[in-house]
Amino acid sequence: MKNPIKTLLPLAGLLLLGTVFLRADEPAATPPPPPPPGGHHERHGEMKGDPAKMAKELNLTADQQTQIEAIHKQNRESLKAIRNDSTLTDDQKKDKARELRKTGMDQERAILTPEQQAKAKTLQGKHGHHGPDDGPPPDGKAPPPPPAPAT
Repeated sequence: MKNPIKTLLPLAGLLLLGTVFLRADEPAATPPPPPPPGGHHERHGEMKGDPAKMAKELNLTADQQTQIEAIHKQNRESLKAIRNDSTLTDDQKKDKARELRKTGMDQERAILTPEQQAKAKTLQGKHGHHGPDDGPPPDGKAPPPPPAPAT
């Protein structure tokens, strides 16, 4: 009688080879949906997704709008350069992009009046946005609402 292992090994190999050919007939998995327009960096921060909405809700002057649009344009160009920099690792790119966003938000805040800054912070809270250094509270509870502005 022949050794059963010598008989089973070729059969197992044929079985495995057959599954490869059967799987080749299956349709490929559908690709993931494309990311929403505007990119990740425009969905965070001080209402960057819609400059017109920001201008209206914060009652920005024409000069403030021009300055903030210039900041947004410069940040978009800088973020594109960071993404295309092949000398950086993914973590380095994330760190540089995070720092760029923080700097941009600081520049925007410097342009706003104290009243506009308070309103922007309130609107961010409504939309669930956090500042660059904000994270979830350590106790897991929501922070208390900001005090109402004195009149």
